[in-house]
This record gives sequence, structure tokens and C-alpha cells, in this order.
Amino acid sequence: MKKLFFSLFIFIGYTANASSLTDSIKVLDFKPYKIDYPSSWRLKAGCAVNECSILSPADTLSWPDGYTESINLTFNPLPSASYTADQYATYSIGYLPKVVKNFKVIERKKLKSNVIRVTYSGEKDTHKQTWRQYYYVKSSKVYIVTFSAETSKYPAYQSFIEPFLNSFTLK
Repeated sequence: MKKLFFSLFIFIGYTANASSLTDSIKVLDFKPYKIDYPSSWRLKAGCAVNECSILSPADTLSWPDGYTESINLTFNPLPSASYTADQYATYSIGYLPKVVKNFKVIERKKLKSNVIRVTYSGEKDTHKQTWRQYYYVKSSKVYIVTFSAETSKYPAYQSFIEPFLNSFTLK
């Protein structure tokens, strides 16, 4: 009974916190892309067009909150103008096990001819994490949008964060 009450308390606290996050939206707008993000989240110091992190506030899903969920944005040149989003996703899925322990692909989905979404899990920096990563290919570059969360919290964040991830647009 105590566990049920505690779980309900945490869920209500998170739900209240999440609903307040949706009250206002900020926009990160750089020349090649833009993305909406919750107004209570903050840009990591040093945010630049080629590497930027948007950091969540502490949540009430666990105490103390030992992990900062984030949206990370970066872009890289591709080896050739004909390199596709599918090729980059294949490359990335091959590389990630080198940096993510117990790497497991949960989903790989082609959203458009130049957009692939990959969701994966594993362990990094002593945390079990789940990532949702988008690869956008345009003009011989790959733009990578990544949301990361502790695996135990990912389901609570997913429906909240998805509209922000989907707001990413290339100009």
C-alpha cells in the first residue's frame, strides 16, 4: 500500500510539473534549423548552432533526481552528397554499441525520404538510458536531434516531449 501511495504521489507531482511545462514554449532558432522547447527547460552554457543541449529541470519521478533529461542538437558533414538518412542510421547503429553498453535498438523507422527515427536503450555514465534520435539529411549534412532520459522515466516523458521533437524543422 505504501508503494502504491508513493507511486501515485510521484505521478501526481510529475503530472502537475509536466502540465505547467506546456503552458509556454520557447523557440531555439538558428539559421539552418529551429525547434520548440518547454519554457522551464534551459539551454546549456555554450549552446551553438553545431552543438546545443536543452536541459530539463529536476523532476519528481525519483528523489533525488540524479539525471538531467535533455534534447541535444548537432550536425555533421556527410562523406558525399549522395549519402542518405538510411545509410547514416545504419552507420550510427553500428557505431553506438562502442559507446553504449548493452545497446539495443527498440525502433528504427523511416519518417520521410530524408528522415529516420531510431529509439534505443543501454547504459552510459552509470545510468540505464533510452534515447530517441532523429537523423535529418540535407545539403550533404546530417542534423541529429536526440532526446535522452533514464529508461525508468522514458515512458513518462515520451508523450510530453514528442511534440517538441516533432517541431524540429530545417530551413
